[in-house]
Amino acid sequence: MNEHPGVFREDGGIMFCNFCDLSIEWKSKSTVDGHCLSKGHIKKKQVYESNEQAKKQLTISTVNAAFESKKEVIEDLIEAFSHANIPLEKVNHLLPFFKKYLKEGGAIPQAPTLRQVHLPRVFNKHSSSLQTYFNQKPVAIIMDETTDDCSRSVVNTLFAFRQHTKLVSVDFLERVNNSTMGGTLLSILPNFNIPYTLPRLFLLDSTAYMKKCFREALKPIMPQLIHLPCCAHIINLIG
Repeated sequence: MNEHPGVFREDGGIMFCNFCDLSIEWKSKSTVDGHCLSKGHIKKKQVYESNEQAKKQLTISTVNAAFESKKEVIEDLIEAFSHANIPLEKVNHLLPFFKKYLKEGGAIPQAPTLRQVHLPRVFNKHSSSLQTYFNQKPVAIIMDETTDDCSRSVVNTLFAFRQHTKLVSVDFLERVNNSTMGGTLLSILPNFNIPYTLPRLFLLDSTAYMKKCFREALKPIMPQLIHLPCCAHIINLIG
């Protein structure tokens, strides 16, 4: 048995071939070797090994399918929370409900894992879809500056093409002026393979530094660009 590991087993003092399920006279080495070299044994061994390999592949496929299914549930949940403007930490209160009533509910982790592990993957997928849609398109550009809860200056940049307007970049600036705003836009366009000759409209408010940004930073590089003042800002000034 030591010379043929995995081929034979002992049961009640009788040696059996694992592949042929036959008793073999173990006292004669030539008999054992002859059995191992027989066509019937070799064929059954090959069939057995082929079946075992198929089982392993099926197991791997099943595990991969289950993993992909769980990942899809998690990523869809993150997207749903994002569209509904629900903070991810709220998911912790829903986990008992998910586990009780949803088939894949037990696969949903707590909020820290969602943020650290799964959210970046969802974000990258979303960014890739934006890059694909706006790739080399003659977009209209919308830029606006605001402040967040920490009093940081936040610049939101949106692209519009046909019937779709999407937020494509959120940038935090230490200083907001005509130079930094122009530099921000000029650094965003290459990420979407948009040459400076393609953008047509530039929608922005009528603040002095934004007018200067258009006139001195953008217009010399993109002479085809048309400045379109923000109607809401104009109405606010009139009011």
